[in-house]
Amino acid sequence: MQRDIGSLLGLYPTPVTIIGTVVDGTVNWSCLANLGQLGLDHIFLSIHKDHYTATGIRKQGTASVSLVSQEMLRAADYVGSVSGADVDKSGAFPYHMGKLENTPVIDVAPLVMECRLVDIYAMKDYDNFILEVIHTHVQQEFLNPSGVPDYEKMSPILFELPAQSYLYTGKTAGRCWSDDSEFTGWAETRKTEVIKNGV
Repeated sequence: MQRDIGSLLGLYPTPVTIIGTVVDGTVNWSCLANLGQLGLDHIFLSIHKDHYTATGIRKQGTASVSLVSQEMLRAADYVGSVSGADVDKSGAFPYHMGKLENTPVIDVAPLVMECRLVDIYAMKDYDNFILEVIHTHVQQEFLNPSGVPDYEKMSPILFELPAQSYLYTGKTAGRCWSDDSEFTGWAETRKTEVIKNGV
């Protein structure tokens, strides 16, 4: 039986990402999990208006967005805990400058997207930066034979706000868009599973 727990936002976990920007000539990193996908070629980053990273995106019009591996987690948590306005965080990750101007790319990240700012949707306390993905870089070991990212191998870190925890992805649960002609509805499917598993 479900229980009403109020207006808690329940769309967790979300990917942990590192946002790379340049602010006043210095590379800055920030950890962010308030983000999402718009269509198949744009993303949005929801950042508090006062955050240093927001200043960098507004000024430069570009940013890098990196997925976080388990090896990167300690550094990721650190750059998300201190402000670039107070601390130089440029040395937290090894990096090189990407193809887009003023876009730092983390060398050890499993996947990095270089993005260009398209628009800003302003809310009371947060700016939602709409970015177009221009270049995506993936470590060779995380590409499948078809050249597509293998997220099971990559196992990126996820963020879960209600319990304030980091998780990581597991195994493939199924394949998308399979023509399952045997599906007849929840009740019949559940009955079949019970019989099959001897529950």
